[in-house]
Amino acid sequence: MRYLIFWASLLLASPVYARTTTFECSLPRYSDRTGGLYQEKGGLNLTFLVDQTARKAYVLGNNGSNEVMLLPNQEGFTLIEVTGTGNVMVTAITFGGVAVHSRHSMVGKNEILPSQYYGRCTAK
Repeated sequence: MRYLIFWASLLLASPVYARTTTFECSLPRYSDRTGGLYQEKGGLNLTFLVDQTARKAYVLGNNGSNEVMLLPNQEGFTLIEVTGTGNVMVTAITFGGVAVHSRHSMVGKNEILPSQYYGRCTAK
């Protein structure tokens, strides 16, 4: 049922001719492998474009856009990006707009740089 509500909300949030919704995410708090929770001035800002007609999603950045996997669930949806180097970025957004973005970055054979950002996303 919530799956249907998700798609219906996307349809109603944008003009009928467009059938796309932009999600602007502001994630000012983060944690890293040291385990602390930090506040970052300006934080991490992400923008996603969801095309409900094609059931595709894109992360929009300074250098263009990249397609990401769109996985709706009962409480919201998850977006998964695999970068050109194979690192994985996961963003989960609830229907209420609460969001978390996780980065799983490998640098070298013996080091992983995990980080997690917390904040909110709004549909435009």
